[in-house]
Amino acid sequence: MRSDRSVAVVGAGAAGLVAAAFAAAAGANVTLIERTKDGGRKILISGGGRCNVLPSVAAPGRFVTDAPAHLLRAMLRSWPLHEQRAFFENELGIALALEEDSGKLFPRSNRARDVRDALVAFAGAKGVDLRFETTVTNVTRAGPGFAIETSAGAIACDRVVLATGGLSVPATGSDGIGLRIAQSLGHEVIDPYPALAPLLAGGDRHASLSGVSLNVRLRSKEGSHAIETHGGFLFTHRGYSGPSVLDISHVTARGDAPSIRVQWAPLTAEELIAGSGLPTVALAKVGDSVAAILSRHVPGRLAEQLMIECGVPLDRRISSLKRTERMALVDAVTSYPLPWSGNEGYKKAEVTGGGIALADVDLKTLESRTVEGLYLCGEMLDAFGPIGGHNFSWAWSTGRAAGLAAGARA
Repeated sequence: MRSDRSVAVVGAGAAGLVAAAFAAAAGANVTLIERTKDGGRKILISGGGRCNVLPSVAAPGRFVTDAPAHLLRAMLRSWPLHEQRAFFENELGIALALEEDSGKLFPRSNRARDVRDALVAFAGAKGVDLRFETTVTNVTRAGPGFAIETSAGAIACDRVVLATGGLSVPATGSDGIGLRIAQSLGHEVIDPYPALAPLLAGGDRHASLSGVSLNVRLRSKEGSHAIETHGGFLFTHRGYSGPSVLDISHVTARGDAPSIRVQWAPLTAEELIAGSGLPTVALAKVGDSVAAILSRHVPGRLAEQLMIECGVPLDRRISSLKRTERMALVDAVTSYPLPWSGNEGYKKAEVTGGGIALADVDLKTLESRTVEGLYLCGEMLDAFGPIGGHNFSWAWSTGRAAGLAAGARA
């Protein structure tokens, strides 16, 4: 049975669609306002158009936030992964399949549109009034409730859920309006920055390696905090991409230009130093060439590039490898300083780092501690996780919590 409680949800992305549906399910009259013609644009482009709906294993320790870690963990625990999966499969009717090598859960159809359309249909079935192609310009207090200024006129409501996302991929409709509104209402906003973005190379020394890919381990530091990622690495015509790069890219947007070190092959310095030349694990023979040995562990073009940078002639045999050359190659293979000049910015960033401080919202309800009746969720909040569905899990979880609380009776 519908009540006279009115809730407006601003933004029909992942968090907003879920928030609107659960607010309506709680009995409120819900209006969902979205500037694009159909909503869920980031859902449509995620996972190469397949939508990695969820990770198979939660990773709260890999999230990045300026808040104490326990605040973030509490928010993620509000809707455990197995319950989120059950929602998609049982409530939305979207069967999910595990991609073994990545640990990601995709719809069996491999169609991101199925996910977006199911969420929109679910919200509509719950009675949500969907208002697409409507731009919100401001949210202000109006007595005990709120006035929302839009391109189609003002909307009055009792409670508001802001789910407008951040600044990443502006082509999908992200313009930061929610962050500006939240800040105007007195919330602390941690300076936003692009995250999960490809890196730009420093110089053109790797131009010839464009298209080369391999699995690596990357290390860096953010202040006193050590950061390590691993997985795919791709040389591009502009710099570097791949899961390992995206997951560490935020360090280039924060702090004082930290170094990023690459371990190109799963070999330790001890393994490389052992014996009379390069790795004993390579079963090197006296007559083997250094390039041939390296190419057993990294792509050939990269092996030659490392030798050139270390000043080792490409025709050098293991038997004539100098100690200084060997040590230089050891460093290059196990702790290579990656030359970077920045990242691709919001245009290519998968998420926005920074945002509304987590301390500004109630951990369980996502209600603002500053403005009663205002709820904040999704990418707007100061937290993001690694690639692989973790940021969708954050959106689903925080959107549901905000929607349930906003829709509940006072």
